[in-house]
Amino acid sequence: MRRAFFALALLTGLAFPAAAEDDWHSYANPRFGYTVEIPPGFELRQDASDEGDGVSFHADDNGATLAVFGSHPLDGDFETDVADHIGLETQDDWRMLFSRVTPAWASFSGARDDEVFYARAIALCDGSAAYFRLQYRKNPLTSFDGIISRMAAALRPSDGCRLAPE
Repeated sequence: MRRAFFALALLTGLAFPAAAEDDWHSYANPRFGYTVEIPPGFELRQDASDEGDGVSFHADDNGATLAVFGSHPLDGDFETDVADHIGLETQDDWRMLFSRVTPAWASFSGARDDEVFYARAIALCDGSAAYFRLQYRKNPLTSFDGIISRMAAALRPSDGCRLAPE
């Protein structure tokens, strides 16, 4: 198991040398009260929505897209909001590969044709939620595992807001 992990880490470092550098930049959403780190090579695709929900990014070198957004669940229930997002993905013909939902955070991923997506969500203190969704082409020579791990760890509520207990 350790050998596989180190081999994957080495492959990730070779496939994405820019990710190993510290060219990451922060994105903060004041409307929803969260921050996340954006990987190097991802350029802002459009300005924030008029409602201040979030932004999207695109990586020209590999065609990956990244959406970062907030959500106000209608009934204030984080787990229901995540289930709704998963439902929207399956309606869009994504085959779900993984999902884990807790009261404080959720992760889910899916595949369709030659593409994969990974999404991460966190509950925020006011009943809203913050998400990022990374979509990319399957390629055996590249891996987004390191990028996803760092982004998942960096998706946090702004100062003064505590997550629900896990």
